[in-house]
Amino acid sequence: MQDSVPRGARVLAVLAVLCAAPAVFWVVDVGGSVIDGGLVVGALVAAAPLLARKAADFQVYCLVAGWALLAFSTLGFFTGLFVLAPAGVVLLAAGRRARPGSHRLAALAGGTVSAVTLGLAGWAIGQIWISPYFQDPDAYLATVREDSPLLSATYSVPTALQGAGDNPVLGHSVSDLSPSGNGGMPAARLVVVFDPRAPAAALADLRQKIADLPGIEDVRLCDPPTGNCR
Repeated sequence: MQDSVPRGARVLAVLAVLCAAPAVFWVVDVGGSVIDGGLVVGALVAAAPLLARKAADFQVYCLVAGWALLAFSTLGFFTGLFVLAPAGVVLLAAGRRARPGSHRLAALAGGTVSAVTLGLAGWAIGQIWISPYFQDPDAYLATVREDSPLLSATYSVPTALQGAGDNPVLGHSVSDLSPSGNGGMPAARLVVVFDPRAPAAALADLRQKIADLPGIEDVRLCDPPTGNCR
């Protein structure tokens, strides 16, 4: 059966789904927050108009879904649901575009919102999921034995690593020091993040200082995508 929905309107509906898709990717990758269900439901609502085959049904679906997403994103603004707002705007533009006559303004508005949203989403995905694979190792990862005094709340790891008489370059190289759990294993991890631009001699000295800490084993460089240091 021939689709009676104008092609331009259907393209805008597809763009609306793409605007909502990054929220689902975020849920799949991170998960665990109270807004996860809302983001998934919002993405499904955004896709509902694509089921319509008649222009009249398509317009109604776009109107209902668009305003529902805008209301949903407003009510949940402070919990992150505002990311669904662009999809709602694009759906309203798609519904307008499906009406008889010329609706260039609706097409322009929907296209602009889609371009901006997808551009920002692409930048964020690149920063979070892609760029780490092109970064040099920027941390030392060491195993801490369960009997190590480092696990004591009174032990100062920064003081032990840096000391009062160290070269200031080494001190500035250390941007984060944090012992962390190791997946329920009877040991912990010590992650020392440094500035990759620091001199090689300073980083070698830092590595030796980490190795000299009590209860430390297996000091190695950490590549964020594979070591998950951060």
